[in-house]
Amino acid sequence: MTSQYILSAIKRENFGKRATKRYRRENLVPAEIYGISKDNQSVLVNGFELDNQTKDPQFYSNVIDLSVDDKKVEVILKDVQRDPAKSNITHIDFLMIDQNVKIEVNVPIKFINEDICNGVKVSGGKLSHIISETLIICLPKDIPEHLEADVASLELNHSLHLSEITLPSGVELVSGTDKESDTAIIKCYMPAEEVIEDDAPEELDAPEATNVKADDVSSEENKDENKDDKKVDSKEDK
Repeated sequence: MTSQYILSAIKRENFGKRATKRYRRENLVPAEIYGISKDNQSVLVNGFELDNQTKDPQFYSNVIDLSVDDKKVEVILKDVQRDPAKSNITHIDFLMIDQNVKIEVNVPIKFINEDICNGVKVSGGKLSHIISETLIICLPKDIPEHLEADVASLELNHSLHLSEITLPSGVELVSGTDKESDTAIIKCYMPAEEVIEDDAPEELDAPEATNVKADDVSSEENKDENKDDKKVDSKEDK
């Protein structure tokens, strides 16, 4: 681990919705510190400091020096809640750590050599990032800023898995590397070609409509019958 972050906080005295709203107006963010074997502690974190620190992505996976009044404790982030509309942090949970005890922490995965990936440069494929972080276990001092995944030799229609990442000393994957839990993290694939039809199928010609109405047909038939009747009558008269 190459860097640490500093935050200041004060003990929280009042609780409830009304008190929480007042604290947030004063730019104090409610927070909870979860101890290793101690009771949890409710505090209020300086919102200005928190906003500045959270701009750095590595803040989320590094050890933080948290000063509560005059006492300093080492913590890592456990959970962050944000306002869905404004995206600002509304509550944060910390986990107190012991430098001699291993902890689980999410760290980002950094993909390198994407521009010279065999499947892309030689075969014309594209890369699909499946996951961007993973859970590791290690001592606090060994937490890496990120894990590197080299995709230079990745071929078309192949994937790179967690087991193929070279882990720093003292770092283990929580998910393991057996076949059942060896997750694919990036894949090289060939995009499907878009099929465009030139012309729509021609419509069948509709049958020509006749202008002869049913009444006209009936009238013609009656005329023929009357002619035949007149012929018969004329013969009988003779």
